Amino acid sequence: MYFGGWMKQKISELTNLINQWNYEYFILNEPTVSDLEYDKALLELERLEKEFPQFIHPNSPTKKVGANYNAYLSKFTKVKHMQPMLSLDKAYSYDDVEKFISNIEQVVPTEEIQFSLEPKIDGLSIALHYQNGYLAKALTRGDGVEGEDVTDNVFQIKGIPHIIDYSNDIEVRGEVFMSKNQFNTLKTQMSQEGKKIPSNPRNAASGTLRQKDSEVVKQRSLSCYIYEIVEPLKHDLNTQKEILAFLKKINIPINPYMQIVDSEELPDKIEDFAEIKNKFNYDVDGLVIKLNNLKYWERLGKTAKFPKHSVAFKYDVEQASSIIKNIAVSVGRTGKVTYIADIDPVELNQTLVTRATLHNYNFIEELKINVGDEIAIIKAGEIIPKIIALTHKNTENTFKKVLSCPSCLSQLVEYEGIVDQFCTNQNCEEKQVNKIYHFASRKAMNIVGMGLELVRSLYRAKIIEKIEDLYSLETKIQELSNIKLKGNVNFGLLRAQKLLINIKKSKNVSFAKVLFALGLNHLGSRAAILIAQKYSSFADLINDRELDLLKNIDNIGPKTVNSILDYMSDENNVQLMKFLDINLNYINANATKSNIFAGKTFVITGTLSYAREHFVAIIEANGGNVSSSVSKKTSYLLAGEHAGSKLDKAKSLNIQILNENEFNNLLK
Repeated sequence: MYFGGWMKQKISELTNLINQWNYEYFILNEPTVSDLEYDKALLELERLEKEFPQFIHPNSPTKKVGANYNAYLSKFTKVKHMQPMLSLDKAYSYDDVEKFISNIEQVVPTEEIQFSLEPKIDGLSIALHYQNGYLAKALTRGDGVEGEDVTDNVFQIKGIPHIIDYSNDIEVRGEVFMSKNQFNTLKTQMSQEGKKIPSNPRNAASGTLRQKDSEVVKQRSLSCYIYEIVEPLKHDLNTQKEILAFLKKINIPINPYMQIVDSEELPDKIEDFAEIKNKFNYDVDGLVIKLNNLKYWERLGKTAKFPKHSVAFKYDVEQASSIIKNIAVSVGRTGKVTYIADIDPVELNQTLVTRATLHNYNFIEELKINVGDEIAIIKAGEIIPKIIALTHKNTENTFKKVLSCPSCLSQLVEYEGIVDQFCTNQNCEEKQVNKIYHFASRKAMNIVGMGLELVRSLYRAKIIEKIEDLYSLETKIQELSNIKLKGNVNFGLLRAQKLLINIKKSKNVSFAKVLFALGLNHLGSRAAILIAQKYSSFADLINDRELDLLKNIDNIGPKTVNSILDYMSDENNVQLMKFLDINLNYINANATKSNIFAGKTFVITGTLSYAREHFVAIIEANGGNVSSSVSKKTSYLLAGEHAGSKLDKAKSLNIQILNENEFNNLLK
């Protein structure tokens, strides 16, 4: 077969395969492939169609959303959407997110760029039409152009209001889903009745919404969250945040989890969400990143399938194999050395990967890895992929241990009982850069916009050489504006002014945060909070030269004590501590101390306005204890949003449940 004929056949096969998968997913509610496999096939088809447009099939799935309902028999009436009901484009790495942001920056002024973050619920998309305040019509997504009229069944979903306090005609869109708890109940019931059990909550929700008998829909207790208003500007709404507030006001259900963030915060927020995405009482298959400012949505435009103002970050784990081309080392703020492998480019989660971490030399030695060997790598939401195994040994030897610092060439040091190597040169450039970057990071001083690339550029330009220099940057605004970033682009006056505002904001901070920001070995955020209960400033630490008070703090071990003593043995560090005492305004989060919680045991669950460690510190400062599990001995359950099984167990044991305000009232 000639090449053109083979390519035409390849495109036709992919078209038919993906259309079959669409039929299984959208019509039968029984998908036979993972999202990842589906997305890879669709991307391959899009690539081939772009290269060989003469072979595009008229029924190509790249030109529509969902399944072609004209090809299949449906038991519901099909209705055309007033506006196409599109899907979301996907991002599998932060590189993909950066491309998404870059496209937005070409249209939207920097000062107007913020994003809303919302869970991507794995359910069934729905469009609700309200006329004169009454629910008049409910449509599924269908193929994006036409959907199925499921109004009668939607009337049986308890959370969806039949009447709203808003007389203008309005169309809202969201997701119908089945909670994990309800799905487990349904499985038990269907098993007892000898019926075929849906494979997951999404299939159960989709199948339920298409039931002929509306009474079945009522019995199965579906849920719904709405996140979109069609043509929101006509309703005097200007941001995604305003949309959700308006929906809540008129009693339309919304997801309580939503955050507004700047683009600089996205990497940390994406990683943070990875830790909680499985804790919701519904299946989550990603994080929706949406431009908050609605007035630019139309200008950004859309493709045939996706709007360009939003993207869904996916956390799917994919493994790939590659060959190591080179092994280098990097050094962090504490001087710890990490081995990094340059690898043959390989596609992983739709991203071209060229580097992966090898952790430390012990890992290399244990697997006998060398340049030229074949390895397995994964990337599960992390910014840097990691090597997990040696898949084929192509060389005879193992990579030799690096003995000198890659930045300053000082001899590396190893400590007994520690697998890592360290650079001990206090003037090492990479150590200084990473110290400043850690100090400014979100979990420390939270100086938004002070990224690693900027810190390195400022350091090399000698605009900042130590932490203290951050707080005199306002005298160097011109130099800051002109600093060169990647692509030889200036940082710019607007970003410089915004950064200076964020530096000023960082001055109002708890002492615990500042202590953690120094980046000492064995001094994490939890230890910093405990220490800040006994010391209110660096002056207190300096005056207690032997740290006698510190040694008596529960859960503060000798490694932490010795780390602080070592740090204070350097006069430059002492001068920094004094500088911070003078120039920062410490907010004392632990001012209230008593024995009011003596003999009481707390369990903490859900999402609260502060980190868990904050509440642990307060409870312990007031004589209480914190446990990780609920039992009859539990005195209180402090419950935030998205509390799960611990809340259920506490209710069953009649344990007193506190929200954050009730907890704070106990301290008064």
